[in-house]
Formats: sequence, structure tokens, C-alpha cells
Amino acid sequence: MTITSIERQKKNRRRVSVFLDGEFAFGLNDDVVFRFGLHKGMTLDDALRRDIERFDNLVQAKLAAERLIALRMRSERELRQRLRQREFSEEAIEETIATFKRVNLLNDAEFARLWVRDRLALRPRSASMLRRELRGKGVHDDIIAEVLAEAFEDREEIDVARALAESYRRKHTTTTGDVLKRRLAGFLQRKGYSGAIVYEIVREMGEGEN
Repeated sequence: MTITSIERQKKNRRRVSVFLDGEFAFGLNDDVVFRFGLHKGMTLDDALRRDIERFDNLVQAKLAAERLIALRMRSERELRQRLRQREFSEEAIEETIATFKRVNLLNDAEFARLWVRDRLALRPRSASMLRRELRGKGVHDDIIAEVLAEAFEDREEIDVARALAESYRRKHTTTTGDVLKRRLAGFLQRKGYSGAIVYEIVREMGEGEN
């Protein structure tokens, strides 16, 4: 197999189309072309072609991972799942994961800290719900326990619930009495708060109305 042409792709200027014996064979990233020194007239055997396509898959996986991380930080499980959805090889996925962990672009502990910080600042919820969310992201229980201990070191969970309840009341000023209490109780339960905390918040509301 002889390379008869290498042409820049119009839709992706970082990739080229490689033609073997006059026919389109595959697309490659520029890094792959430089890595293997590909040029017109070069002869490829089956083993070299497999190596080229394998390396291109890895380059593409890393570029895809960079774009995903640029949008927001990801857990290791999230990134692995997204790369699998794009049908990269397992070899490319595992090498990408290892590389990103090595340069600290993939760090489940830091991901968990940012997740909890943002949730408590923007969309407060209970520690139990935060734990469920992080487990769903594939974060290990020991990391979750450490991060939640840090997050609630200087605050009580019931204080977060109180602030959440007060925000709810401000948004529902036309709702009062038992209807407000019932709806607030359901709202707090959906945020993952225990029955004891919900009961205390609703009780305090009742005292405030007297």
C-alpha cells in the first residue's frame, strides 16, 4: 500500500485524508502524520497501518477528553463513559484516563469538592443527597466522606435546610398556613433531608407564625 495523496480536510483543519493506491483510506490528526512521518510515496504494510490508526484513536480520545474537561470538571467514571459513547477503543480510553490523572486534569477528590461547593452555593441540598449524587458519578465512598466532612465542618446541615426553607418561603408568598407547611415539607424531603430535620423546620415555621 502506497500513499498517493494526503489532503487537508475542509470541515476539520487539524485532520487530513490519506489516500492509498489512489483511494481514500482513513482520516488522521496532524500529530499522527508528524509522528509517523507520513508523506506521498511512502509505503505502508498492515502492521504499520494498524499502529497509525491506533495512535490516531488515542489522539482523538485525548482531544475529546480535553473538550469535555473544558466544559466542566468530570469524575473518572463520567469521562470514561463519555469516551465509550464516542466509541474510542478501550486502550485509548484507559491511556487517556491515565494521562489525565497523571497531570491532575482528572481528580475525583477535587471534582467532589467542587461539586459539593457549587451545590451548596447554588442549589443547596442535604448531605445524604450530595452523597447519592457523588456515588452516581462514580466517586468512592472514602472520598465522599472526607469531602462532606470538610463541607459541613463549619456549618450544620439543619442551617442549610433553614436557609433553603427561607428561600422557598420568599418565592411562595401567596401560600400560607398548613398548605405552605405541607409543600415545604415535601420540598425539603425531595432535597434529601431527614424526617427529623424536616419536622424541626416546619415546627419552627409554625412558631414564627404565632
